Amino acid sequence: MNRQQPLALAPPAGHADWSERTLLDTASRKALCSMNLAFLNLAAELAEEGRLKLILGLPPRAVDALIDPAAQQRLCERLPYALFELRFDDGGFWESQIAAAGGVQDAQPALVADERIVAFTRTAIMLAWHLAQTRAPGARLMFGMAPATIAALTSLPVAIFDGLARRIAPALTARFGSRARCWLQFEGCAAHPDDKAVSVLQQLGLQIQGAESARSQALQRRPRRAALA
Repeated sequence: MNRQQPLALAPPAGHADWSERTLLDTASRKALCSMNLAFLNLAAELAEEGRLKLILGLPPRAVDALIDPAAQQRLCERLPYALFELRFDDGGFWESQIAAAGGVQDAQPALVADERIVAFTRTAIMLAWHLAQTRAPGARLMFGMAPATIAALTSLPVAIFDGLARRIAPALTARFGSRARCWLQFEGCAAHPDDKAVSVLQQLGLQIQGAESARSQALQRRPRRAALA
């Protein structure tokens, strides 16, 4: 029996024909496609230099399968979620990092991240900030963003983007890094993104994200129940 739960997002009221497209408009989908392509290109560059370990959770075989740019484009156009992770599900992490980056005497991390990773992270933060303010349900779908993260990003001052990107950059990892099946499916789609294979990858990602969202909500409810007991 399949115990995985669907994405914990309520459909609109009434008899609307709901799909992920109702949560991400055309501009958001294009931006997501661009970010996923940039992430894969960054991973390929680092792999060529023997530095793929800078992005945890990304199997080398998945990167090795990225041999056809046109196939990558077709695949990324179909995915409704990011292939990368910046701890968007951890609201406390983002609250603390934003507070530190906005400090008068912000101490930068001792470990300086690769400048390409910093640049990618800055762009990802800008997209996340925009979605948090204008399309919060889309931010949850695209990034698995927690409500507390959305709230933190909504109040994020533009002036601290650069400093925040440097603080957050070391947290960049592959999405669903511990889910071998998801990346095995990605590996096949990267070379041959036929409709059936991509559809399976879409559903895998959404099911994993839904299960993780449900688990996170359950963990958050436990302390509240204990406090009320």
